[in-house]
This record gives sequence, structure tokens and C-alpha cells, in this order.
Amino acid sequence: MRSDMFTRLSWMCRFAVTDLRSRLSVLKVFLACLILGVTLVAATASLYRVVEQSLLADTRALLGGDVELDASQPLPDEVLEWIRTTGTVSLVRELDTMVSDQAGDNFLRAAILTPDAAYPLYGELRLSPDQPLAELTAQKNDLWGAVIDPVLAERLGQNVGDEIQIGAATFRIGGLIQAQPDRSLNANWRGLPIMISDEALQAAQLIGPGARVDYEYRVKTDRDLDLWLDEFEQAFPETQWDTTTFAERSERLAERLDQIATALILIAFTTLFIGGLGVANSIHAYLDEKLGTIATLQTLGLRRRPLVGIYLLQIGILGSIAGLVGGALGVGLSTVALSLADNTFAATESSGAGQWISVWILPLLLSWLFAVLTAYVFALPALAKALAASPAGLFRGKVQAASHEPRSWRLASYGLLAVYIATLLIWLPSSLLGFLFLLALVVLWGLLETLIKGLQYSARALENSGFADRNFARRLALANLHRPDSPLRATLLSLGTALTLVVACTLLVSTLLRALESTIPAEAPALILYEVLPDQIEPLQTGLQSLDPDAETELLPLVRGRLNAINQEPIAEVLADNSQARREAMGDEYKLSYLSGNPEDLELIAGEWWTAPAPEGRPAFMAMEDREANQLGLTVGDQVEFQVEGQTVPAEIKALYRQKGLQTRFWFEGVLQDGALDELIGRYVGVVYQSDPGAKASQQWLARNIPNVITLRTADWLETAGDLLGKATAGLAAVALVSLTASLLVLSSVVSVSRRRQLYEANLLHILGARHRAIRLAMLLETGLLTFIATLFATALGALIALPLAATLLKLPAGDLWWLGALVAAAVSSLAMLGGLIPTLQALRLNQAMLLREG
Repeated sequence: MRSDMFTRLSWMCRFAVTDLRSRLSVLKVFLACLILGVTLVAATASLYRVVEQSLLADTRALLGGDVELDASQPLPDEVLEWIRTTGTVSLVRELDTMVSDQAGDNFLRAAILTPDAAYPLYGELRLSPDQPLAELTAQKNDLWGAVIDPVLAERLGQNVGDEIQIGAATFRIGGLIQAQPDRSLNANWRGLPIMISDEALQAAQLIGPGARVDYEYRVKTDRDLDLWLDEFEQAFPETQWDTTTFAERSERLAERLDQIATALILIAFTTLFIGGLGVANSIHAYLDEKLGTIATLQTLGLRRRPLVGIYLLQIGILGSIAGLVGGALGVGLSTVALSLADNTFAATESSGAGQWISVWILPLLLSWLFAVLTAYVFALPALAKALAASPAGLFRGKVQAASHEPRSWRLASYGLLAVYIATLLIWLPSSLLGFLFLLALVVLWGLLETLIKGLQYSARALENSGFADRNFARRLALANLHRPDSPLRATLLSLGTALTLVVACTLLVSTLLRALESTIPAEAPALILYEVLPDQIEPLQTGLQSLDPDAETELLPLVRGRLNAINQEPIAEVLADNSQARREAMGDEYKLSYLSGNPEDLELIAGEWWTAPAPEGRPAFMAMEDREANQLGLTVGDQVEFQVEGQTVPAEIKALYRQKGLQTRFWFEGVLQDGALDELIGRYVGVVYQSDPGAKASQQWLARNIPNVITLRTADWLETAGDLLGKATAGLAAVALVSLTASLLVLSSVVSVSRRRQLYEANLLHILGARHRAIRLAMLLETGLLTFIATLFATALGALIALPLAATLLKLPAGDLWWLGALVAAAVSSLAMLGGLIPTLQALRLNQAMLLREG
């Protein structure tokens, strides 16, 4: 019995492979469509796993400890004593400043770090040369040592042994930071790190009255963190420090990573879905050629079960090949992408076999699984109709597939689709986003079907209305749009979906590019100033004016305060039920300023602005940023109270405003009436409007004469932003290109399925008296209508996706760029449709009699 079963299975496998090899060329589109989709799925999944492993494998190292306390002043001795009884503590002092090369030509913003001897509590600080940090930062030949980031050294044009200027002291580059476990992910924006000793910090004279220094205390403890935090809050209930645990940081990182990864993977699955349409068309064309073989095998006595098994096996073989090839390509692409990322997300060298499997093998296996599932989901309906064909057609001269698949096959298709969806939702990092995506897909599918039905009805009504009575080409083109086998559905599903992604990417990227290009010099200042002390205002303005008489300097106060109460209720009681939110609110510092002279151009979204100064003896009017207000549930009319250097500042929320994305420079959380903060102002920030060469000279003058003032040239910021944007654009373009390629393959499969029918009908019409010119014109009109419909569909849906993203995430207007998306969609769809039409028009030159005999 087992021998017979093995013999039967062996015969089925040999037959399936032999039968595939005989007509494998017909299934090239099948393989190509699946490979493209699976490549994106594998690449995004692999990249996500690598980033997840790198960032979340040891969040303690990324945070610096089990708990971090961030304060603007040293912690009191009693707090440090309590912490030392529960674990080990390490202090890293951090402040921002300017650093220049030896010649004083290049100035860059940097983050000065002075770690203590216990640093780092977790992870490893790797330096080049491989020597202790204390030796590399020690004083030698009257110069203090500094260990700097390699990227900073490259930008300054300096190397180990060269000299750099920090504050009032000259430093020797003692080494480079090869790996820093707690390196900030936004260091490229805020400032690249430089490590020096405490004594060198004093020599640089960077800490003076009003200087902003962050004291980051990292705690390593074996105790339960929730219990540790509860006891800490009970011991010091009025804490004014930002307290974060590694578990909270890990949860935030994981949530954000899951959201980003889910979005990318869903884009990849959209491409796989588009490729599935090509699978359906390709398998339909393949089975059309196999109808005679299927009927002959049934006539010769082959039972239905082995026949079904043979063709299911063929689909499985093709899906497996595509899955393995696409998975390997995707993993390879992710490896290349990681190598180009300067090891930012490189996996740790001590990665075990389990981590290696999770990063590389698991995405490959899942890609194979989804390739096979996709192949079966899209191929089963065509296979069911082919296997349901009546063998009696052999005696009538032609075997035709059944018009509908049998009920059992339909139920099997629905069941397989349910398995596919369930597997996708289980695998996605964020199942909620995946469910919302599928829900949106169902809604869009329904809208698309409604649109298709409406277009077909309109075409039929237009044809019957007399619009095309005297124009044969017009009438034929309209008829081809509403006929049962019209290419309208396949065109909108494949090309329209891919073009939607292209349009959305075009609008987002062009919006960012326009924002970068338009901010200098028309809208943005050439130089941004931070940490200006009150007694430095006059010499700063005088010095800049002497350098450039046309320069305009605007300074505005910056006061940092902590939220103390909401509507006369202490913040600790308002957020008593949410310990994490309570710690964040009590530890977070709000940047407060005045509304007058504010160059931020804030956008009012609720309430109203004011013109009067702050009254005496009453709470001042305040406008709060919408994000902060929404997090705390605040609205216009609420009362808030801030604690600033031991003094209480009450305020009434008079308005809510929105920051303007890339154009925002200081990100104030609140602006108050003039005069409300006068007694508390300890520093200023500002902008200088002048040319970029003038800004470079001003930056050099400030670095030499007022070294504590941190400056940022808009041109440098734009260069960094442009570089990051260029990389993001390349990634988006690659994804859109793969999706578009899959769409074009689907269109080619649609053309290959319908070309024979088109040629047969065209030559039949020609024999009946229709001219080739009229037939060609009809095909051109049909193609033009399909191109117009696909362009309109993609432009509308792409704008519907891109415009809210630009408004909410980037806070930039993009509505006036819709024409650019329409232009790109029209150009791409025209090329795609004409690419399928031209070979058909060329084939019309063949001999009609031969075509009719072959048809």
C-alpha cells in the first residue's frame, strides 16, 4: 500500500515538473511578479529585525543604566545617598557648544560629555587607539586631550593628534569614539559627541552663570524597577527630575519601531498584492493552454484527485522557487543597506545563533511562506475553472474553462484567504495597524468596484446615447471598456495601485524639497543663536552690526519651567493614576517665551492672540503648543502653573498653536504675554538675517569673542537635512520602482492574455470591412481612456494619502503640488500603456488568414 502511494506521488512529481518545463516561458510573469513582491517583504522584514535587535537587544546600554535621572542641577546629597544604597550610580555631564578646527575656519555644534570613572554602567566604550578614556583625555604638553566622534573629525578635516578649539582652550584630539553604547540617535542633529575630563571642562570656561548643563545620572540596580520607582517617589515626592527606566525606553522604541516597520511591510505587501494579480493572469494564460491536456488525461482515465494534486503541486513549486529567490534577494538588499548605514544598526558581534536566525533565516522562511500562500490565493480560482472544464469539449474541437469555480473550490479559496490574512496579522509587528490597513483595503476595494461599475455603466450609456453613432472607432473603444473581459479592472488594480504609491512618494518628497529650498534666504534667517546671556546682548548686537551693517538680529527670552499645577490642582494629583505620565510631566521642562517679536510664525488653531502686556497681580495669558495641550487634555480657558527657579508663574491658556515643522527653530511649548517672565529671564535665543557668507563670518566672530553662544548656520542644517532627505528619497524611489515594475509585469500579463483576442477580433473586423486606421484609432482611444482613468485614480488616491501625512507629520502644505503628482502619474501610465499597445498595433500587419486559422 505504501509502495503504491510512493509510486503514485513520484509519478505525480515527475509529471508536474515535466509539464512545467514544457511551457515555463508562459509563467515568467508568474515568477517575476512573486519575486518582486517577496523581495520587498524580505528586505523590510530583515531590516526591521536588524534594527530591532540593535536598538532593543540591550536597552540598558542605550539608556546608560536601569534608570536615568536627567536634571538641570546636581542632585542633592541626600538623593545621591539614597540611590547609592540601592545600586551603583554614574554621572555624565552634558552641554552643547561650538568646536572649530585648528585654523578657525570651520565651526560645528558639538555635545561635550564629561563622564565619571564608573561610566559606562552597561555596554562597552570602544576608542581608537584602544586605551583608557582617562589616558586619552589627560593633559600632555599643556594641552588637554579630547576624544571625538569620527564623523565630527571628518567634517572638521582633523585627525588624531591634531588640535581643535573648544571654548577658551585648545585641545589635542587624543582618540576617536568607535562605539558609544548610549549614543543619542539624534546626535547628527543636536551635535556630535566630544568626551573630555572635568578639569578640561573648567579650562574651557564653558560653565558660567546661566550656562545650560544637563546632569544625567544613570543607576544600575538589581531591584525590581517598579518597586524602586515607588520607593523613590515616596522618599522624594516633589521630584523635579526627568526619570526614565530602561523598560519604558524599550517600550517607546519598540512601539515606534513597530509602527514604522508595519508601514514598510504593508507597502511591501501592497506590491506583493499587485504581483498577485500578475500571478492570476499568468496562471490563467498557462491553464488555457493546458485545457486540452487536462481533458485528455481525464478522458484516458486519470482520476480527479491526482489531477488536482499535479497542478496544485506545480503552483507550490513555482511559489517556492519565487519565495526562495525573492527572499534571498531581499535579505541581500537589506545587507547592502546596512553596510551603507555606517554600521549604525549593525548587530552585535556576540550575536548568538538564535539572534542570527531571527535576523536572517526567519525573514527568508516567512517570505517563502507568503510567496506560496500568495501563489495559491491568486491561482486557485483560475485552477478551479480549468479543472472543472468538460472533457466533452475534445469532441467538439475546443475545450473551454468553466464560467464559475465549483462551490467547494470557492470555500477552499475563502479559507486559504482567511489563513493568509490571519498569518499576516500575527506576523506584523503592529497587528492594530495591520488590521486598519486591511480594513482600509476592503473599503478601497469596495470603492474601486463601485468606480469600475460606474465607469462601465457610463461607457455603456455613452455608447447607447448616440455619442458614437457615426464614429466606429469611438464606439468600439467605449464597447471595449464595458465588455465582460475589459482590461479596466486589471488596469486600475495594478497600474492604479502602483501609481498611487508613486504619486504619494512624489508629493511627500517634493514637499520636503520645496521646504528646504524655500527657507533660505527668503523665509529663514541665515544664523540661529542659542544660549545668549543677558549681559551679552549689547556686545553681540554691536559686534554683528560692525561685521555686517545690513544684518538684522532678533533676540527673544527663553525661560525653562516645570508644570506644577493644572486648574489649581497639583500635577501629581491630576496624573495620580498614571505613574509614567506623572513622572514625565513633573520632570519635563517647558521652554517658555514671549509672543512679540517671535520669528516662529506660529499657527493659531484655537482661541485668540492678545496685544496687551501681562497684568500685575493676575495670571498672564498663555498660548500652548497643541501637542503638549493634547497630551494633558488642556484647552482654552484652563489655568496652569509653572515652577521656575523656585518661583511660581500662573497663566491662563488663551490660545493653542501649531508649530510649522521644518521652519520651526526653537520649539517653544508656550508663549506668554510680554512682561510675565521678566524677572526670570536668564538666557536668550535669536536669529540673524543676513547672507550666508555674512553668517559664516558672524559665526567665526562669535566663536572667538563670545564662545558660550551656540550658533547654527541654516546652510549647514539644510545640507544635513538634504543628505538625509536624499537617502530617504532613494529608499522611497526604490520601493516605488519595485512596485511599479510589478505593476508593469501585471499589465504585460494582461496584454498577453488579451492580445490574441484583440488581434483575432481586429482582423475579423477588417475582413468584414473595417479599416485598419479605424481599428488602430479605436485601440488608441481605448488606451487613452484607460490612461486617463488610471492617472485620475492614482492622483486622487495618492493625494488623499500624502496630503494628510504632510500636514500632520511634516506640518507642511502640499495641496498646491497636486499637479506634480498628476504629471508623474500621467507620464508613467502613458509609457506603460503605450508599451503594451505598440506591439499589438505592429502585429496587425500580419496575414489575416493565418491569424484566423490560428485563432
